[in-house]
Formats: sequence, C-alpha cells, structure tokens
Amino acid sequence: MKRSIVIGCVLAAGLALSSCQTPQARQADLARLCADPANRQVGSFSYGECQTLYPLTNKQRQQNYRLGAPAAY
Repeated sequence: MKRSIVIGCVLAAGLALSSCQTPQARQADLARLCADPANRQVGSFSYGECQTLYPLTNKQRQQNYRLGAPAAY
C-alpha cells in the first residue's frame, strides 16, 4: 500500500514538472524540430507547429494549391 502511494507521488511530481516548460525552451524545441525540412512538409505531424516559425510564402501556397494540398492561412 505504502509503495503504491510513493510511486503515485513520484509520477504526479514528474507530470507536474514536465508541464512547466518556459516559452523560450518551447521555442528552442520547436526550432530544433522544424530545422528538419521533412517536419515542415504538408501532412507531417508537426506541420502546423512549424508554420509558426516557417510560414508559407505566397508562391508555396500556390504550389500547394496546384498539388491539391491544404494551404495554411
């Protein structure tokens, strides 16, 4: 019984600490993730987030439209 309480407290503390990311750390993580061009491709898991750092140009939007890909606004 006592062991499960200790494990629960450790898990709760880990969860609480993992949610305390500063905006600067978040921006650095996002920059590192989006440095890989594959993560900036339409349909990738991180496409939407990478648009905040690398927004599409008008030319890229036109190309995506011609290819049938969804365009970000």
